[in-house]
Amino acid sequence: MDLSGDLGVYCGKLLADVGADVIKVEHPGGDAMRRTGPFVADAAPMENSLHWRHYNTNKRSITLNIETSAGTDLLGKLAATADVVLESFQPGYLSAKGLGYDNLSEANTGLVYASLTPFGQTGPYRDYKASDLVGFAMGGYMYVTGWPDTPPNKLWGLQAYQTTSNRAFIGILIALFHRLATGEGQYVDVSMQEAVATTTEHVNTTYNYTGESAIRCGFRHGGQFIATWQCKDGYVSITTNTAKAWDDLRAWMERDGMAGDLMDEQYNDRFILRGEHGAHIEELVEAWTLTHTRAEITEWGQANHHPWGPVTTADELLGMEQHWERGFYSVPPGEEELVYPGSPYKMSENGWRLHSLAPGIGQHNHQIFCEELGLSAEDLQALISDGVV
Repeated sequence: MDLSGDLGVYCGKLLADVGADVIKVEHPGGDAMRRTGPFVADAAPMENSLHWRHYNTNKRSITLNIETSAGTDLLGKLAATADVVLESFQPGYLSAKGLGYDNLSEANTGLVYASLTPFGQTGPYRDYKASDLVGFAMGGYMYVTGWPDTPPNKLWGLQAYQTTSNRAFIGILIALFHRLATGEGQYVDVSMQEAVATTTEHVNTTYNYTGESAIRCGFRHGGQFIATWQCKDGYVSITTNTAKAWDDLRAWMERDGMAGDLMDEQYNDRFILRGEHGAHIEELVEAWTLTHTRAEITEWGQANHHPWGPVTTADELLGMEQHWERGFYSVPPGEEELVYPGSPYKMSENGWRLHSLAPGIGQHNHQIFCEELGLSAEDLQALISDGVV
């Protein structure tokens, strides 16, 4: 049962895409996410959000007003047979309605109940509200994103939300595995701030050992052995984390007559990149990359076993032969104008698949409330008239 908003909807998608029967619970009239653009021009107004279509593939939809006593009762009955409840309300909100983990697990001891919130269920920040932007900032990632002489920057999209959903997905799977061994469900408390903090790589480790905060490195990785350079037709990433890669790069620049003094003995130690000559080296390298294309640098680097590659644009991703060859993209029947991204992994059995598109508002009300929960058609109609469904 997916009761989550933007913070957890991707977690519900991850579960649905690998085979879980995920019921998306919407408020009567439709989830607010349906109003998030961009939109498909010729589709019905509440069914045309690409945001909604992407995050709700393979789910079923019911409408339910849990602000009503009848709505909370129905949700409790549905949760009694559920494996997982996924929610992203403020701490304490569902418990106050008798729909918290302690309440629902009484009737369903194997229930895995995952709560995704900005700062978790405990601590002095538990009641603070936060957007994806705030999660990215307070998780520590924003401070090290950008250029040294500019304010901190945010990555494109909803990266903090996505990271939180990924961590929740992992936690839910671990809890389900635990249930296989013990028969017991459990409560999974996921903090967006903590989820983001786990993605900061070397930043926390560096501070723990040196007492110095990491700085924004712009086009370079923090270790300075990986950098992105402008070239003839865009940008390219060149990694020189081995002595051979550094020597090969210098030798190619020398053949082009653009190595400057980089062939001098003082530059044989690749760790010089960390030192006082960093700006000088960068000036020479970028002057050289501007004389080559992304393809030239990538193909030569890969041919010599170095992880060099182009910075790819969105249109190039969509047209990339590699993705189509591996079946990453799919075009469902009846949706020829839309291309759906798939899974970043392949499994020999029972892997990801797109078996149904995002549901319409309450598309499965009759199926779930009547055929599965046992209500009569008259009962359902009365609930609709009362604004419960």
